[in-house]
Amino acid sequence: MDRTDRFINNRAPRKLLLILLLMICISAAAAWGISKLCADRIVREQITAELSAIGDGKFTGAPDDAAIARAEEKLSGYSIDRELSPTIMHSYKSVRTTIFTAIFAVMASLSLIWFVIAIHELMNIYRDLEKLRADCLNAADKTDGTIGLYGEDLGCVRRISEAADTLADRMNNLHFKLNSEQRFLRDFLTDLSHQIKTSLAVVRLNTDMLSELDDLSQEHRDKLSDEIQLNLSSMEKLVIEAIKLAKLNANAVEYNMEINSPAEICRIAVKRMSPLLRSKSINVTENLSDDINLSCDKGWLCEAVENIIKNSADHSECTEISLELKDDPIMITLAVTDNGKGIPQEEIPKLFERFSCRSNDKTMYSSGLGMSIAQKIVRANGGDIMVYSEVGKGTRFEFVFIKE
Repeated sequence: MDRTDRFINNRAPRKLLLILLLMICISAAAAWGISKLCADRIVREQITAELSAIGDGKFTGAPDDAAIARAEEKLSGYSIDRELSPTIMHSYKSVRTTIFTAIFAVMASLSLIWFVIAIHELMNIYRDLEKLRADCLNAADKTDGTIGLYGEDLGCVRRISEAADTLADRMNNLHFKLNSEQRFLRDFLTDLSHQIKTSLAVVRLNTDMLSELDDLSQEHRDKLSDEIQLNLSSMEKLVIEAIKLAKLNANAVEYNMEINSPAEICRIAVKRMSPLLRSKSINVTENLSDDINLSCDKGWLCEAVENIIKNSADHSECTEISLELKDDPIMITLAVTDNGKGIPQEEIPKLFERFSCRSNDKTMYSSGLGMSIAQKIVRANGGDIMVYSEVGKGTRFEFVFIKE
């Protein structure tokens, strides 16, 4: 948009033009009134000076009252005195016109100068706003669009530019998050469908075998039925944990943050996992102090501890799991340590990814979501999970909660 368009398509320049015309009219009226006062005073001084000269006063000197009185006496027959109206003098009109022209020219010039400066500054503001508009449109079309800073420091245009730049940054961040969530949802559904398809394939195959093969022994039929039941249980668990993870990712979980005993939480988790631990002949030792308290959601944190214990039991090939609780001035640390085969260092960053353990899962019935769920729970409760592992010597998971 050029200057002409900015002038025509905006109301402010037209208002300034009307104000200029009004100021010129006011200048004319003021100049006309001032010129009358000045002309009256000047012509009256002329009358006084002429009367003084007629009364034998000094022509180059100041008017003399005595000389003026003698002149009034001489001209009394003509009704001429110092109170004579200036408007009847021949020079009055020219004097007033001269004064009016000078005053009006000065006032009109000042008004015009004001108008030019105001229009120039207003056009600069409009120019900056047009640039800001173009940047906003560019930022709306491109995810990496930026907003320039226009106008003077601390000025309105600069503040608007800064606000628009902040808005663009937030839009870019929101776009990035939406893309991330979209990728997460796509990958999550792909992985989930793959895991369900695997179990469904086993269920379908076993079902077909049971229905089509009449000569199967009862032992073989029982084995196929057990596999069907096991895969159905696996799918049920997978769906439940997938829904749970989706709720955690969507921040749709309301945590009941209260002061709880981490030692009690650990004991509850071990008790719930005891059937699995007994089946794998895993011994659990603990070094837990009941004097340590933590603000957390008891139920959710207990589930996080369960998931870590289950991960060690399912994948580490360990014979012992120990739980330890430490309290120092900076943080509270809850450690779950196993004496299993350990984790290669390059695999540790992948531990908390969805289905990361699937490829190494010998049972084929782990959901692959437990570690990711545990991490999200701990972070939502104000902590984080640290992993320390050495191949052949075991793995240590630390729940670290920084004190406020």
